[in-house]
Order: sequence, then C-alpha cells, then structure tokens
Amino acid sequence: MKLSYRGIQYNQEPNAVNVHSGRVVGKYRGADWQAHNLERVPVRQSHPHLTYRGVSYR
Repeated sequence: MKLSYRGIQYNQEPNAVNVHSGRVVGKYRGADWQAHNLERVPVRQSHPHLTYRGVSYR
C-alpha cells in the first residue's frame, strides 16, 4: 500500500495473520460470538534505520 506523510512517500505491506474460529463463547444482540485464535503469533520486525526530519537514527 502506498502511503504519504508530510510529503514523504513510502510503501507499507500489511501483516497477514491467519486465524481460525474457536468455540462460541457468548451471544451479542442475538448473534453467536466466537473466540478467534491465532495460528502463529507474528514476530515484530525491527527497523534499524529510521529517519526523523532528515536525521537517521536507530
């Protein structure tokens, strides 16, 4: 996805998270409410080279 902030263009790829429906844990306004479980917990990516107002930092 192409994004822009204060005139600087960058690309952001959304994280894909696989979930599967669990058991029904309740009702909300007459509809069943299910708990969703992650198949695998996503690992945060570190960003070693960041820039703030043109100055690089870690």
